[in-house]
Amino acid sequence: MFLPTDHSKARDELPRGCTFTPGDWHVLASFWHPVAFVHDIADKPVRARLLDVDLVIYRTAAGITVARDLCPHRGTRISAGWIADNQIVCPMHGLHFGADGACSKIPSIANPGARIPPRLKLQTYTSIERYGIVWTCLKNTPVWQLPEWEGISNPDFRKVYVPSGTWYAAASRHVENFNDVAHFPWVHTKSFGGSTAEPIPPYDVEQTDYGLSFELPYHEGFNRFDDGIEGDERDVVYTYELTYPFSTLIKIAPQGSDYVVYFADTVCPVSARETRIFQLMTDTTGEPDGEYWIKDSLLINDEDKPMVEEQHPEELPLDLTEEIHVPSDRMSLEYRRGLVRRFGLGAPFAS
Repeated sequence: MFLPTDHSKARDELPRGCTFTPGDWHVLASFWHPVAFVHDIADKPVRARLLDVDLVIYRTAAGITVARDLCPHRGTRISAGWIADNQIVCPMHGLHFGADGACSKIPSIANPGARIPPRLKLQTYTSIERYGIVWTCLKNTPVWQLPEWEGISNPDFRKVYVPSGTWYAAASRHVENFNDVAHFPWVHTKSFGGSTAEPIPPYDVEQTDYGLSFELPYHEGFNRFDDGIEGDERDVVYTYELTYPFSTLIKIAPQGSDYVVYFADTVCPVSARETRIFQLMTDTTGEPDGEYWIKDSLLINDEDKPMVEEQHPEELPLDLTEEIHVPSDRMSLEYRRGLVRRFGLGAPFAS
C-alpha cells in the first residue's frame, strides 16, 4: 500500500514484477532493441514495453523521444495523454513535457513564471531511428552495435514493412527458430519448404564482429521470386547474418539470376516470455511487390508461431547439456555459446 520513507538503500533498478533474472536483465538492458516502426509514431503517444519496462514514444519537431511511461508528478501513464504545443501532455493534471522530457508547464500554478523543479522530468532513454525502426537502450551506454543490414540500408531500394506481431515466447527462442534451417520442410509446407527426404547439408558458422554468419544451399518447394525464371521449385543460397542479441538479416539468392532478397528480422523482448516481432524486406529490383511479400511473410510467421510458443522449457537452455543436439543445430549451438561467452547471459548476478 505504501512505499517506505527510509531511502538509506537505493531502490533496485529492476522494473517491478521483472520476469528476467537480475543478471540477464542488466545485460540485455545494455543492448539496442527495436520498440516501434517509425511510421507508427505520428501525432499521438505510442505505448511500448521493453524488458518489463513500460515506455512511451512520442514525436515533436525535435524528433522521436522514448521515455518511461510514467509522469513524475503522480505516477500516471503519460501515454494516455496527447501531443499539444509540440509537447506531450499528461492526461491527469495537464503537465507539459518537451522532447528532452523536461516539464515546461504546470497548468494548476497561476503564476506562469514560477520556477519548475528540475526533477519534474520524464525519464528518457537513448534512442535512434534506423531502417525505419525506433531503437532504444535502457542503459546510458550501449555495449553492442546496431545491425548493419546490406540491401536494407540501400536508400534506392524501397522497403516493405511486415505488420508487427506478438509472440508469447522468449525472444531467444524466436531468434533461434528464425536461424534454424532443418525445420523448413516440416513446418513451412504452405510457403517455401522443400522435400522432407532431403537432408540438410553440413555448414560452417563464422564468428563475426557483430555476431554469427553462415551460408547454406537449399531446394525450395515453391518459386517465390520475381526474376523471370520459370518453374515451381527453386534452388537458392541463404546467407544468414545474426547480430547479437536478437537481430538477423537473411540474404536469399535464387540460382539462375542475379536477383537477391534481403529480409531482416529483429525482435523486442517485451518480457521473458513475450516478444514483439519487427520485420522488413527489399530486393535488388528496388521495387519489391509489397502486397506479395507481406502475405508471404505473414504465412511463414503463422507456420512458425505455434511451434515456438509451445516449446518447453520456455526459456532458451544455455547449458548445452540440457537438450540433445544434431549436426544441423550448429548455428543454434554457436548462438547459445556466444550469449554465454561474450555477454555472460545465464550467469548468477553479482550485486
